[in-house]
Amino acid sequence: MIARGAQKTGDRAQGIGRPKHQEERAEWPSARGGFALTDPGRFALVLPWPTVVKDASMSIEVSGSGDPRALRLALALGAGCLALLFFWRLGATPLLETDEGRYADIAREMLARGDFVTPHLNGVLYLEKPPLHYWLIATAMRVLGLNEFAARFWSALFGALGVVLTYRLGREIGGTRAGLVGAAVLGTSPLYVAMGRLASIDMTVSFFITLTLACFWLAHRSGDDRARKVCWHVVFLAAALAVLAKGLIGVVIPGAVVFLYLLVTNQWRILRQVPWVTGFGVFLVVAVPWHVLAAARNPDFLWFYFIHEHILRYVTPEAHRAGPFWYFPAVIIGGCVPWTALLLSVPRLVRWRQGRGFFTNHPDRAFLLLWFGFVTLFFSASQSKLVPYILPALPPLGVMVGLLVERLRVGTLPASRLETGGVVIGGALTALYGAVFLWAGFGKIDRLALGGVVSPGLLAPGVLLVALATLVVVAGLGRSWHLRLLALFAAACCISAAAISVGPLVARARSSKALAERVRSELRTGDLLFTYHCYPQSLPFYLQRTLDVAAWKGELEFGIAHLSPEERARRFPGAAEFKRLWDSDRRVLAVGDRTWSKNMTDEGFTHARVLWTGLNQVLLSNDRPAR
Repeated sequence: MIARGAQKTGDRAQGIGRPKHQEERAEWPSARGGFALTDPGRFALVLPWPTVVKDASMSIEVSGSGDPRALRLALALGAGCLALLFFWRLGATPLLETDEGRYADIAREMLARGDFVTPHLNGVLYLEKPPLHYWLIATAMRVLGLNEFAARFWSALFGALGVVLTYRLGREIGGTRAGLVGAAVLGTSPLYVAMGRLASIDMTVSFFITLTLACFWLAHRSGDDRARKVCWHVVFLAAALAVLAKGLIGVVIPGAVVFLYLLVTNQWRILRQVPWVTGFGVFLVVAVPWHVLAAARNPDFLWFYFIHEHILRYVTPEAHRAGPFWYFPAVIIGGCVPWTALLLSVPRLVRWRQGRGFFTNHPDRAFLLLWFGFVTLFFSASQSKLVPYILPALPPLGVMVGLLVERLRVGTLPASRLETGGVVIGGALTALYGAVFLWAGFGKIDRLALGGVVSPGLLAPGVLLVALATLVVVAGLGRSWHLRLLALFAAACCISAAAISVGPLVARARSSKALAERVRSELRTGDLLFTYHCYPQSLPFYLQRTLDVAAWKGELEFGIAHLSPEERARRFPGAAEFKRLWDSDRRVLAVGDRTWSKNMTDEGFTHARVLWTGLNQVLLSNDRPAR
């Protein structure tokens, strides 16, 4: 059945950003055995569901009477997987140190103080980050209560929505099946799932950066004037929210990617489409008021927030988070198993010998490569590196894998040994993950108190991962991309689910929930409570109170400096001042870490009673032994 293509109106019809010539494209085989084939001419075979096939000078709407049940089933299964991976037992694991405890407690203090302009951590100023994520967590806590699910809800929601955005962008660029594969790659990558289940700012800013860039693509490719205007204004709104989530990177990253895209593809005329006046109005109304209020209430805000937290952290190692230049490529390789090996074939989407002319004729690939490449290089050049920083680079990577698999599947990109070897390597990496779970399950890993303890909860996923790794290898050696994708998808889901199951084990060493329960049982009226040479970030959240901190400042130093001398001496004493209090007649409880004994010996303490010992924490009192 042949359908004659009809040229759309607007910028799409004018071919803004379109190549003059483009190789023919083929869509995935339909359930009825046919496929859609388009070329720069006029015709297209009917697909089994409505889609849009784009070529050099026109958009061809392909529609047919095929059964869309396969698409609906895929979307339903995808939605079910998203719900399970991001929301299943989301509140079962206690809040982890340090980020989860910090951000949850800042939101708790906002509710307790009623101050939503100046964030506070443990009762002192904390101006390192803007407040959007805190506002969202506080809102969830107001509705759902002070619990782990409320603290993580928005990260999980933005993680799931990021997958939906990736599907939408992939569908727009490469068709429905490319969008589905791209969403599957992103939504089942262990790194992305893990970050979506933590109460961290990084998933929030990643979502809004993704929304900014995805809407930019949709805006300048849309042939509908109303839809284009909406998308342009969402670009400005999303960028403003990204700034409110984590500062200037919310506008620097999207702005740099768009600039490089326009430069490489020579599409500066796109700028004439942008509603600059109303767009900037939206951006300023959303992003500026909090910065003005924070600066008015806190005289040091502008220097500390913009210079210290943005510039100095990027160009100097003062945050003590330096890493090698290959840090983030290694994170991507380890965090996207088993899809990792397919990433090696992504460069095959580009005909590098054609140089800039290829990107001019294929702006979609230029856009995705520049997005992924800039984010990776930008954070690799930073002197402050943490694993979650790379999250904004993963959506375009997922879309590129979707484009790659689609073109390989239908034969518009010749198959090579690289893909076969890549899938096999993905199976080998899956087996490696399984081996780690088995090794830990047999008690051969001392960390997290697993040494010498057989853990069936780790053995079961380990066995399953080894079995799925075998399936991935067998599928890789075959030629069916349906089987390859099914095996990779199953393995990725299993790895992510296994990682989720480890959460409670990690919490035994990385959470203060159990400690808080013991503190409550030991604390008497009139007792003083301090942390000593440490500050467990989740402890104030679980105790629902601020803590006095002895012989430690850390990231509280800026806020401590803004306290009155009397309050600073009372709440944050040095070691000598704390020793005098410890030796007094007043009962004092102290929370320490594994170095507590050495610290007390070095500082001249003569007595301490151990009330409770955890994996990395200890609860002490100054009770003297009975005579």
